[in-house]
Amino acid sequence: MSEQRDSEGYGIRDEETRPEASPIPHSPVPPSLTTFGPCTLSNLGPGFDALGVCITGPGDRVTAYVTDTPGVTVEPGGDLPTDPATNTAARAAAHLLRQSGARGGLALRIEKGIPLGSGIGGSAASAVAGAWAANEALGLGLDKRQLVEAVLEGEAATGSRHGDNVLPALFGGAVLVDAADPSRYRRLAIPDGLRLAVLLPEVRVLTHEARAVLPKTVPHADASAQAAALAFLLDALRAGDWEAAGRAVMTDRLAEPFRAPLVPVYGVVRRAALDAGSLGCALSGSGPALFAFPDASGRAEPVLAAMRAACAASGTGATGWIADLDAEGVRTLTP
Repeated sequence: MSEQRDSEGYGIRDEETRPEASPIPHSPVPPSLTTFGPCTLSNLGPGFDALGVCITGPGDRVTAYVTDTPGVTVEPGGDLPTDPATNTAARAAAHLLRQSGARGGLALRIEKGIPLGSGIGGSAASAVAGAWAANEALGLGLDKRQLVEAVLEGEAATGSRHGDNVLPALFGGAVLVDAADPSRYRRLAIPDGLRLAVLLPEVRVLTHEARAVLPKTVPHADASAQAAALAFLLDALRAGDWEAAGRAVMTDRLAEPFRAPLVPVYGVVRRAALDAGSLGCALSGSGPALFAFPDASGRAEPVLAAMRAACAASGTGATGWIADLDAEGVRTLTP
């Protein structure tokens, strides 16, 4: 890993993004272990398919058992698919199993802490937890950079190979992704101290439905404005200028204007957050989750309370929490 700085001293870490193809050593492993894949916010306004952050809050747990049966199996439970080809955790684990050449296989038990269709990276959390569980259970000893292809392969089980949720969930912190080739990425250095109000209305928005409402082409002026807005957002986040960052997250022209109607409470919740002093409020990913910056004094609690009240007044249930940036990403849980 190398760190590069431009003339403005951005402090953006540019990392090798492709896993090594050399043989993988095996280490002694416990009979089973459990990993945690955290939730994430993506897009952050103008960063469509390119920007995401890992935050504290709910997550998915994957317990892996080494078995004598080749391949990856998934314990039935809930509405999750058990076919490894369509299960993000199993598909990521199967990728590593094939790569390692290990004999035998893995059995996975998945506990969903993030609802699917929530906008906070439910499929990505499972993918990274599955990959990390396979890495640890098989004793592969890979570092997180070597798991990028596996987690992207896991996310592909949803029908799209996007990195704006899965890479922040893997590494923690904020990650900028090349949308055309998500194996190319940069981890962004953001100062400590950012707290966000996150609200998850009881509305389900499936990613493929949210993508279907997007226009096939956009005006040149909108594309130009979006590029400028993303540049301003990245600079504000790097500098810890939450006021400027809050303004920037509300400048999306490519996705949020078209997706907002899929979340009936979007308008009232956003207005409530701003009226409570939030520096900026936007959808996370395709929604329905919304996130809001704190007020000018750094308080996120009054903002969250206002968002909750607006949602309740509209007759829609919701869960919410105050989130910090999660710098760790996917991890093994201690017994």
